[in-house]
Amino acid sequence: MKKVYLLASVFALSATSFAQLQAEQNLHTISENVESTRPAPAYNADRAPGDDIVSDDFSVPGNWTMTPDGNGNTWEIVNTYPSISTYWGAMASTTAANGYAIFNGVQYLVAGTVTAQDVTVDYNTTIDCSGISNVTLEFEQRYRAFNSDQVFVEVSGDNGGNWTQWEMNASEPGNGPTIQTLERIDISAVAGNQSQVLVRFRWQELGADPGFGSGYAWGVDDFRVFESWDYDQQITSNLFRSGVGLSYPSGLEYYKIPDEQITDIEFSGQTQNLGAQIQTGAKLNVEVSGAGTYTGTSATVDLAVGAADSLATTTNFTPSALGTYNISWWVDGTNGEEVTDNDTLYEVIEVTDYEYARDNGIITSSIGNVSTNTGAPLTIGNVFNIFADGTVGAVSIRITDDATNDGQIMFAQVMIYDAGLDEYVYADVTPDYTVSGGDLGSYVKLYFDNAIQVSAGDDILVLAGHYGGGTELRFGLSNATDEQTVLGYTSGAATPFFLSSPSAVMMTLDMRDFTSIEDAPVNNFNIGQNAPNPFDNTSIINYTLEEAANVSVEFVDAAGKVVKSINNGVQTSGAYQINLSGNDFAEGVYFYTFTIGEQKITKRMVVTK
Repeated sequence: MKKVYLLASVFALSATSFAQLQAEQNLHTISENVESTRPAPAYNADRAPGDDIVSDDFSVPGNWTMTPDGNGNTWEIVNTYPSISTYWGAMASTTAANGYAIFNGVQYLVAGTVTAQDVTVDYNTTIDCSGISNVTLEFEQRYRAFNSDQVFVEVSGDNGGNWTQWEMNASEPGNGPTIQTLERIDISAVAGNQSQVLVRFRWQELGADPGFGSGYAWGVDDFRVFESWDYDQQITSNLFRSGVGLSYPSGLEYYKIPDEQITDIEFSGQTQNLGAQIQTGAKLNVEVSGAGTYTGTSATVDLAVGAADSLATTTNFTPSALGTYNISWWVDGTNGEEVTDNDTLYEVIEVTDYEYARDNGIITSSIGNVSTNTGAPLTIGNVFNIFADGTVGAVSIRITDDATNDGQIMFAQVMIYDAGLDEYVYADVTPDYTVSGGDLGSYVKLYFDNAIQVSAGDDILVLAGHYGGGTELRFGLSNATDEQTVLGYTSGAATPFFLSSPSAVMMTLDMRDFTSIEDAPVNNFNIGQNAPNPFDNTSIINYTLEEAANVSVEFVDAAGKVVKSINNGVQTSGAYQINLSGNDFAEGVYFYTFTIGEQKITKRMVVTK
């Protein structure tokens, strides 16, 4: 498909949600060669698999050393932090009431005092892992990403001379959901059989634009280092995909599927061996219950200690009835699992009469614009695959509950990918809708004047749009999704951009034709949409009058500036048209308002060059 351009920063804000277990372990080794004055090793003589070597719940702050950076940024140990609840929620670890460590980055972002950040919180006693070859580190975390913050677990096996980094949460999207997870890391390569092991947590914000780049926050709690179980797999991802191998090789996820768009679903996931032994016969299992049933397994693999592998079930699943489908993914192996709390992940999908959605319905953040387009019109939305001929009659779009949304104008637009042109081509746009107070925090349903016909094999781009301004309308975002499947257009742009590490825009297609529903006439005139729209050279507006009236038309740009006025005076009943020339308009979005006697009606038009 046509290449699209990345806009790295998104202005987004709002609610939080829990995410499922995940772990990213991108390793780096760094050398510091520092002389340590740490206390003697912490030691636990019970070395049965799964038993602690050391553990700490942050109830004694003196067990930890918080090292500030040169800009004065530092970790804190607290038992509550209400001032960031709007952005991050509340720490939900097992012993949060006893205390936890947190780096609060959003305080600097809100205050506009962001500096580069590089801070650690260190367990200040060396850990004796002598005679233990397989070692696991475990902790509970809460985290929300913004722009370019990075978070690491760092382990030294030689009392701080050299450190190995595991980057955490690397795939979490900026302004995505707050996640609350239990993490386990195999640190055997560094800590195994070592008598002077050190552990610390590191937050870095060293982006090219630290004045705009601060992250939200990272909290850690319930830290433990223990002798690894012999047999322990961790499921680190779960996927359910339709359209695998078509326009998107890995397919796309859908949480609501209209009956006419049912197709087969492929299940996959990733597992990692956290145990001390080779996991023979490791496999992925998937079970579906509810409106339909399914069981599937993957081929088996043998996982070396610390190794990970992606697995897919050998059979696909095709739903057969309307209703809710509950899906569980879990991993096991020949020798069974000695610990099972990290084996299973869950999702729910729904087969509906008409609704089609790629978001899970849980608002986790929002978007009002991108950093290069502040105050200007924006459209942004999701790519959908079409698996059977159908009709798009309406789009429901979730907006946030921000009071500034009241009175804003919004619309929906559909574009269809043209393989010959290698680009998305305009199909239709809904009439403009003015948001009212009752719409805040909910879905707004927008109807197309003419139903859009789509065909099996089409890829369509469904966009939510607003016209910019000082306080921009905010659209809800939900679950993380695939890069280059959330696309948008800035003011006047002919080529779409894509968001890095995106979250799905919350929108639901209604696959019905509503054009047969007739509204009772309320005016003695009818104003047509300019056609073609968008246009370059010429366009025509047709209108009819049922009785004589004074007629004038005013054209304004997206900033509200009047660019053209027409005064036709008193016209008798009949049919009329206005011929427009592209030479009168620069490229962009415009509104034209007909004043017919005492009544007004406004429509939107787009000029492309």
